[in-house]
Amino acid sequence: RAHSIAFGSRGKLHGPMTISHRKKQEHIVDYVLYCLQMEDLVRAAQFQPQIIQKWSEQQAEMEGTDPEEEGKWLLNMAHSMRNNSAMEHGHSSLVQETLMELAHLHELLLASKVDAAYKSAFEAAQPFLKDLEAKSERQAHPVEQLAIGLYGWLVLRMKKEKISAETEAAMVGLRNWANALAKGHLKVYYGK
Repeated sequence: RAHSIAFGSRGKLHGPMTISHRKKQEHIVDYVLYCLQMEDLVRAAQFQPQIIQKWSEQQAEMEGTDPEEEGKWLLNMAHSMRNNSAMEHGHSSLVQETLMELAHLHELLLASKVDAAYKSAFEAAQPFLKDLEAKSERQAHPVEQLAIGLYGWLVLRMKKEKISAETEAAMVGLRNWANALAKGHLKVYYGK
């Protein structure tokens, strides 16, 4: 079962909605984390369509979604990863485009005089972002650092590895910022 950070409420599924579609509408950062997890799953399946399709069917059964739509979505992601030479590392165009969209949204929300809560959440996450940047091999936009940090933490939790109190405390700041970014996304893109 795909692991998810409980960022918000889960709505009932209607029609052939995929897990990714639901996550994108509910919490954009959770959606990005789900996509990163699916990229890792595709790599673990060594891009074999039969394995990907079988996993999609099992996932759809557990989540009450359309198995065919889930399979199409995940196979499209695998295809995009191949096209982007992301077979060992890197990202599908889906992830790249979403991160770019969120980077633009981040700049918009920071510039807005209306959303002081967003700016405050971002500033509270700054110390951990600086730590991530210092450890990174390449420079990345803060939104990408957010995704990398949260995904790394999520992987450690899924593996049930020990996470230091310092890292857990830093994750609170990142999760709060992720929630503020997702709230801004809902407001700007869905009018919520």
